[in-house]
Amino acid sequence: MKKLILVCIIVFSNLLFSQNSLKVETPIIMSKLNIGKCLKFDRVKIKFVKVLQDSRCPKGVNCVWAGEVTVLIDIYQKGKKKESKKLTLNSKISKKDRFGNLFSSDELIISMINLLPLPVSGEKTDTKVYYLQLEVKS
Repeated sequence: MKKLILVCIIVFSNLLFSQNSLKVETPIIMSKLNIGKCLKFDRVKIKFVKVLQDSRCPKGVNCVWAGEVTVLIDIYQKGKKKESKKLTLNSKISKKDRFGNLFSSDELIISMINLLPLPVSGEKTDTKVYYLQLEVKS
């Protein structure tokens, strides 16, 4: 009888403590936004207008400075242009500082993570192939 009570106590205590460690993370959606195109969410539309400046270190080259890229983004809410944003990415900007850098509201957070493709040494990048990697949390 004592063994049965001891087993019951162990089982119930494990059940109680295991529920405290259960955490549910908000799903993260990665989106691709091509230059000149739009992504539409409930009441928000994001348009990737153009690359203003790209001084990132090309593939196949050893650089002293990693460089940076600046893009122009238009943000629309309820069908009307709310603002234009110039966003710069470089190696000094941490991921946590990029969180919500594009758009942030109570329901939606959009962060620009990267611009691809990277430059290639000796080649000029066609502006039509650029695309943004966005992180979307709702």
